[in-house]
Amino acid sequence: MASSPDDISGVVVFRLAGQGFGLPVESLREVVPVAWLDHPPHLSAMVEGVLNLGGQAVMVLRLARLLGLEGGRYGLDASILVMRPGEGEGLLGLLVEHVDGVRDKGDFTSMGLAPGQSFNNCLAEVLERDGQAVNLLAWDRVLLEQERSRLAEFQIRAQARLDDAAVMGP
Repeated sequence: MASSPDDISGVVVFRLAGQGFGLPVESLREVVPVAWLDHPPHLSAMVEGVLNLGGQAVMVLRLARLLGLEGGRYGLDASILVMRPGEGEGLLGLLVEHVDGVRDKGDFTSMGLAPGQSFNNCLAEVLERDGQAVNLLAWDRVLLEQERSRLAEFQIRAQARLDDAAVMGP
């Protein structure tokens, strides 16, 4: 379900390719420190890897790649934003360079945004706080429906591999 920028309570602020971005706190399930990712063969170009999160396969996407941003450095302070799944969806994670924290929506000033300024209107609003711009993303519009469908199929296969490995044991 899409939420308008006015309906959110807080913003998870993070960095990608030297730019400030944010997602509504309501879109996130949890933030995970950078972790080891499995890289099975035939991964989609948008998938960075698969995270085993307590026995659940989480497809991890490199958000900068999805947004067409060049560069970026993923060090020990990188994080994976695990998104709340939609109806019938598996868990998806977004690899980001650094999470700056969670801020109250009231801490920001809207800089305004004309419609059609981003691919699939995934940029919901541009916010400003202390002279810094934060590009607020609409998670439900970052991926196309076809991409979500392919990721769901791959997630099912990745989960089956994890389940098989758990049955076989160490």
